[in-house]
Amino acid sequence: MSKPQFSIFSMNVSGLNIPFKRHALFRDLHKHKPAIVCVQEMHFGALRTPYLRSAMYPVSFHSTAQTKSRGISVLFHKDWVFKCSNQYTDPLGRLLILVGTMNELPITVANLYLPNVNPVCFLKKAYSKIKTMMEGSLFMCGDFNCVPDTALDTRPGQNRAQPRKQPPSSRQLNDFFYDPLTCMTHGELSTPRPGTSLFLSPVHSSYSRIDLCLIHGSTVLRLLPACISSITWSDHAPITLDFEADYPARGMGNWRLNDSLLVSGADVSDTSAVVREYFALNVTEEVTISSAWLAHKAVVRGHLIQRGATRKKAFNAQMTSVQRQISDLESQHKINPTPDLLSRLGLYLIQLTLQSSERAIRRLNLTQYTQGNKAGRLLASKLKSKRLQTKISYLLDNGGDRIYNPLKISEEFADFYASLYKLKSDPTTHDPDPDEITRFLQDAELPSLSRSQAAELLVPFTEEEVRKAVKALPKNKAPGPDGFSNLYYQTFADILIPTLTRLFNHIKTTGVIPPEMLQATIVTLPKPGKPPTSCANVRPISLLNVDAKLYAKLLVSRMAPLLPLLISAEQTGFVPGRQTCDNTRRFYNIIDIAYRTNTTGLLLALDAEKAFDRLHWGYMRKALEFFGFPALFINSIMNLYSLPTAKVLASGFLSSSFSITNGTRQGCPLSPLIFVLAWEPLASRIRRDSSVSGISTPDGVHKLAMFADDILIFLTSSETSLPSLMRQLTSYGLVSYYINNVSKTQALPLHVDDFSLSTLRALYPFDWRTTSLKYLGISLTKSRGSILKLNYNPLMTSISSQLNSWLDLEVSWMGRMAALKMCILPQILYFFSGTSQFLSRHICCYACKKCCRHTYGKEGLHAFQLPQLYLMRIRHKYCRSWT
Repeated sequence: MSKPQFSIFSMNVSGLNIPFKRHALFRDLHKHKPAIVCVQEMHFGALRTPYLRSAMYPVSFHSTAQTKSRGISVLFHKDWVFKCSNQYTDPLGRLLILVGTMNELPITVANLYLPNVNPVCFLKKAYSKIKTMMEGSLFMCGDFNCVPDTALDTRPGQNRAQPRKQPPSSRQLNDFFYDPLTCMTHGELSTPRPGTSLFLSPVHSSYSRIDLCLIHGSTVLRLLPACISSITWSDHAPITLDFEADYPARGMGNWRLNDSLLVSGADVSDTSAVVREYFALNVTEEVTISSAWLAHKAVVRGHLIQRGATRKKAFNAQMTSVQRQISDLESQHKINPTPDLLSRLGLYLIQLTLQSSERAIRRLNLTQYTQGNKAGRLLASKLKSKRLQTKISYLLDNGGDRIYNPLKISEEFADFYASLYKLKSDPTTHDPDPDEITRFLQDAELPSLSRSQAAELLVPFTEEEVRKAVKALPKNKAPGPDGFSNLYYQTFADILIPTLTRLFNHIKTTGVIPPEMLQATIVTLPKPGKPPTSCANVRPISLLNVDAKLYAKLLVSRMAPLLPLLISAEQTGFVPGRQTCDNTRRFYNIIDIAYRTNTTGLLLALDAEKAFDRLHWGYMRKALEFFGFPALFINSIMNLYSLPTAKVLASGFLSSSFSITNGTRQGCPLSPLIFVLAWEPLASRIRRDSSVSGISTPDGVHKLAMFADDILIFLTSSETSLPSLMRQLTSYGLVSYYINNVSKTQALPLHVDDFSLSTLRALYPFDWRTTSLKYLGISLTKSRGSILKLNYNPLMTSISSQLNSWLDLEVSWMGRMAALKMCILPQILYFFSGTSQFLSRHICCYACKKCCRHTYGKEGLHAFQLPQLYLMRIRHKYCRSWT
């Protein structure tokens, strides 16, 4: 196994204002993946931020001049998280000093572009500045515009003799290198090719090594052989220095299907023949359908790996051939620098760059032309704010020590999630008793399915159902541990659907599902606003295999039509025909009645701790039995919970596998339906408990409103209702692992006197509110008069900030209209549907002004006369018309 290492890449790019050259730069960076990239002579002006964007290099620092000349940048790879603690930027665009830590390594990076006149004088001044800021290892890279030794580092052009003595700049540079106070090492000394050159002067047909990388003497022990590449799309060659690292920054991860192998007609037909031949030979009576299906993945995976390797070898061979010709011509030109060789060399350089860029640019232009102004992923990526850093640089263990090694970080996450998904082995958690679960469900008096409804659930799956599920798979979603994406199933649907139908019916009838189908990969995303230094501050995203999700989707298609018959109207989450706004609008209607009748009450917004992840499987099965689901169908559901396992993927490193024993499967289409069914017994017991007093209305007593685990409670007689409610929640927790987060439960009193309120505050440590509750992103207020202030005013501020951030984007008029439709209108409609409040003319005019400014730009806004607009009052469809 090769030693872990990180690389530093330095290159004078001779201008990056041409998109083709930016593409060429990132093509080289994506190929070599250096940790630190130092770029000189970008030619970006100071009035505009340099246009250097790449998902692989999200962190960048720049130093630009006032005009389009000079300019330097330093980019950091996403796997090497750089924390900048100090920075110096030269106003002339010739020096950039960065001090900080890269992963746990304290470093100082200095990027230089020295002037042609007195370069060493500028270098000494720069180094004096660097010494005052330097921390840790020092790396100095850049274009020095002078060479240490003219005899070794220059090749004169035709009819030009080698200079007899060193120029002053070379002598001064050597004095700088050998100064005991400098302690710098010339990075090029490690290269085994002293004849290589870094700069080609087309005017003089000469070569010189003026691009240097200097490192501190203490870093030499980590230095590996350097590499000078060929001069290709710039007149300078890139130089790369490799250093030993304590551990690799990224692992290999799981194999993942390259969807580009499913685009070409030749690739698709070839893979189709392999899949069809495999099923024809192996799907027999002697081989179980599960074994045949799992083996098919291995066969197709090997075939696709071979296709990808063949395509890559062909492309690399073509590129290597051109690069070899360039290298040969370059060697000939150094010996005999004639104009003919120089022109031939230029033609080969153009051929090389066009081969690598022409197809990408053509595809990009086509995509921009057809999708750039439509409401889709391309426009959304333009409008999206800066990408969040998903790399976890370090974690804090139980002792407060920092963990930097990515492999150890993945194991730390695995231990955390293993404890979350293994509550039965936790000594502090009460393990539900089956008899307690039965008594709890009996007291709930749940509705049950009829015999005909239960019989329809047991009908075998048909190919038409499987085809419908495959067709509904979304695109551009990450695959599970097996690496097969949704596009694979949709591309070869005609071949796969008959086998998938047999497989799913086999699993449904026998209750045996391959453990490989139940594997999951957990990736981590930092929660906004929280430091990603603790496992609790990171959101886990579970990636399941597509075949397991298809099987769950078939079960959903059978269960979903029955949910409105089994789930009460108070639950609006994941039930067909019900919406989020049903609860919030009912809240305001209840508040209106409470104020008209002067009812004393208490409103609670419960907060469940990891509700989906804690659900007990024994309780889940029993709840399905009490709803009247047949035993065979319940077994079909519980197949997905037979032997599930998961691994955590962090920075390409997979943790050890751990088993899951509680909670619904994240990412599974069936999980929301099971969850609302499991919570319905709690809602039924609260409704039937006479000691829990709700708010009376003309159409009955209202006690709760639910959207999955987000529960609103309406109480009167709080002194007696609250203890009964807490007992119901405690009973539910004893049978299902439920925990109510008391400190995050919001409480809003209505007409409660001060003495009673102080008593309640002392007994219940809720998050007591005075004006509003936050529920599903909407501030539910005591009175309708404060809806605008607490909801629409912050919404308008957020929309204004969002629109202002889009003013400088290069989007056409049609694209800006699509942006309003895609991003702004849904926000407004969500609040419209959640609150029944008329909007004032002031808010309508403000929103219209902001949208017009976004659409027509700063200049077009003055020509567009807003007073001439006919502004209609906006009314909600559920409210009475204005007169």
